[in-house]
Amino acid sequence: MGKGHEVESTRPLYLTFGVVASFALLTGGATVTSALLDAPASFIFGGTMATCALALAVFLAWEWSSFREQNKRYISEITDLNLRFGILADAVSAVSSTLDIEELVENILGVMLTLTGSEVGVVLVPDETRQHLKVISFRGFHPKAVKGLKIPASKGAVGQAFQSGKAMVRKNLPLDPKANRVYTSGKPPRSQVILPLKAKGQVVGVAITASSEDKDYSPEEISLLTSLAHELAVAMINVELYQQSQKTLEWLADTQQYTDNFIREMLAGALVVNESEEVIYFNREATEILELQPHEVIGLKLEDLERKGEKFKALSFIPSVLRLCMGEDRVFRRHEIAVNVNGKTRIINFNAFPLHRKSGEMMGAAVIFTDVTAVRELEAKLRQQDHLAILGQMSAKIAHEVKNPLFAILGLAEELEAEESDPEKLRLIRMIREEANLGNQWISGVLAFSRSPSPPGTEAVTVDPSELISRLVDDFRRSLATTGIEVEEYIEPGLPSVMAGKESFRHILFNLMDNAQQAMPEGGIITVRARRLGDGHLEIRVEDTGKGIDEEALPHIFEPFFTTREGGTGLGLSIVQKIVTDMGGRVEVSTWRGKGTVFSVKIPSSLMGVKEVG
Repeated sequence: MGKGHEVESTRPLYLTFGVVASFALLTGGATVTSALLDAPASFIFGGTMATCALALAVFLAWEWSSFREQNKRYISEITDLNLRFGILADAVSAVSSTLDIEELVENILGVMLTLTGSEVGVVLVPDETRQHLKVISFRGFHPKAVKGLKIPASKGAVGQAFQSGKAMVRKNLPLDPKANRVYTSGKPPRSQVILPLKAKGQVVGVAITASSEDKDYSPEEISLLTSLAHELAVAMINVELYQQSQKTLEWLADTQQYTDNFIREMLAGALVVNESEEVIYFNREATEILELQPHEVIGLKLEDLERKGEKFKALSFIPSVLRLCMGEDRVFRRHEIAVNVNGKTRIINFNAFPLHRKSGEMMGAAVIFTDVTAVRELEAKLRQQDHLAILGQMSAKIAHEVKNPLFAILGLAEELEAEESDPEKLRLIRMIREEANLGNQWISGVLAFSRSPSPPGTEAVTVDPSELISRLVDDFRRSLATTGIEVEEYIEPGLPSVMAGKESFRHILFNLMDNAQQAMPEGGIITVRARRLGDGHLEIRVEDTGKGIDEEALPHIFEPFFTTREGGTGLGLSIVQKIVTDMGGRVEVSTWRGKGTVFSVKIPSSLMGVKEVG
């Protein structure tokens, strides 16, 4: 309603007031004139005035009736507008009340049917190929009639509306002989409105309302239906976008969880900082390698790691590396560094690199690292084994060439000693014998070291380690009667038997106990322990309370001819390691300066074909 309606509605009111005023003047004038004028003039003038008043009264009655009809029409229009506004409010409520696409379409379809007074309605959307339209909501149909229904998206009136994006009104539809099986009312539709669901430049579906009567749809109704169809299309697009965003968020959450699990469980340490140099990630393997808990590291800045140097000594290499990554866009690959982890030296192999956003902006840096200490130690042992193999071959050749002349020297010395009576010459001859015997002992050690693990005539046998170790300890104990050294033994009952040469055990145990004795010149305690390990190995430990091994000497104690003892050959521990290695085992050593040393020999408890060495 505009200004024209306002003028039109107020005009009869002003006119009525004017007519009433004129009627009052005419009536009053007729009365006054009758009183002042004589007949017949007074009758003529009074009658004229009365006739005019009567005419005005009739006009007033007609105008009042017209005004009432006009008011009824206005009230009807206002009621209709209120109904439309109510329908629009229902549509807005339907759009905003749910994010479920089927519920949304169901609600809007109900609003459309209410607006058009229709009994039948359906909403169709394109399938994945956009070649057909499928039903997602319907009213007034038997479910079986529309279940699985597909309509070509390029044919017929529905396809035309979908392709063109323009609404269509159809009337005088042909009768459907299958109406009883298709429609719940049993009546076929006679008129319908086909509305494309179009928004943001795309058609996302088609809505159809149909009535069993021939209806004339006003332009206002079509406009309102088109607006509803547009709002439904917008809502459908928004719901689809929301659902896609939710799926994306779920995918991102799953990806984040997968990434977290992957980084947490991978066999490499990981530390990540953001652009503010704050640690935001420290995984499980990093905890194992550096012996620091995530809650101790996460949240700290690189400067905190530097400031609290003693506690985070194991991380000392990280701040400078990550600053170079972020400041100079540097990448470090396969770098190695020795770090101190709670007093233990570990070799760390690391990669470090900057992290960028998609736009290219710096968002942090990461360092990935592994503990390669054991690998480097194994490589050193392998190099040592190669060195020992070559050295053994050389030693065997040299010892063989030297041993024969030594025997000749010893024989001649014995003959000279038997024939000589001069005390001074006898002293010199005995010195020759002693030195020759020492040389022979040294040569015997070289030959024992260089000998193959299976020399002819020797075979491994099944031995009871408990009985053998106990007997060897007793033999050694008797040789220490006057040294002030005690020997204790702790042998676990029921040790499994092993395949080995008896002399191999003797050589291993006597060499280790002799080393322990030499480490305690002022006396002490040698402890021999034997136990079964859970991995199928037998462990023999020889512990002493001596002075320990110097840090500089420790890496070389198994090298041939290395010794810190005057008069020693430097072959005892080399031979022990070779015998144990040939048995498929390993020798480990732990030492504490001024407190003692522990040698641990671990050999398989079931080994076939091991030959005696030494």
